Amino acid sequence: MAELNVYLVTVQGNVDSVHASTKSASGRASELKSNGQSGVKVELQELIGGSVVLEDTKPASKPKTKTKAIKTEDAEEADTPKANATAKKTKPVAEQRAANALKPKGRAEDEALPDNMRTLLTSSGDALSGQIVVVTGVPPVLGRKNAEKLVEAYGAKLSKSLSKKTNYVVVGNDAGPKKLEQIAELGIKTMDEDELVAMLEGSASNSTKRAADDGDDDKEEEEEEEEEKKKPARARKQRKEK
Repeated sequence: MAELNVYLVTVQGNVDSVHASTKSASGRASELKSNGQSGVKVELQELIGGSVVLEDTKPASKPKTKTKAIKTEDAEEADTPKANATAKKTKPVAEQRAANALKPKGRAEDEALPDNMRTLLTSSGDALSGQIVVVTGVPPVLGRKNAEKLVEAYGAKLSKSLSKKTNYVVVGNDAGPKKLEQIAELGIKTMDEDELVAMLEGSASNSTKRAADDGDDDKEEEEEEEEEKKKPARARKQRKEK
């Protein structure tokens, strides 16, 4: 006889609801979390004899039935080990994911991108020179391919995997929970697409200023050379007048 299971959504040890599928249970857990509830978990409960046996889920009790805990993505993030205190992150990964979720789903075509993003995509620079960057998830406006194109155009080495050598992670929508956990464990700096664009635009502004300064220097040098050329002609003119 096939084993039947149901999914319990619990809040701080108390049963909130019972579901027949993981998708339904995860949806309810996400709803509770968005409403400010803490301690939300989804548990797999074996269906015995056509009925559900609910065990006391308080920490002090010992469960009599075989129960497998299935954590939601939010719960996994809450249980994630604290990152190295010396590493400064732009903002918590969970906060970035929440902010990205508010943005429109799906990537706009390149011609529909904001002007500043299109300008960056047609330019290049060295803002990320020597840095190793990973893009995870899908940036809601830029899209993943454009985000990867940007980091490479501005000098970074694009990597598909995380390591202690990774300098930055650009976090988009639907980033995998295991990768988010690894980011936290390694203490890697993160940014969303808006912070990436701001960093590259700041670098472009500095480059433009340097180019303008170099142009002024070149102009001064040309004027000095022209002045030097005129000196012999003036000297000959003075000798003739004498």
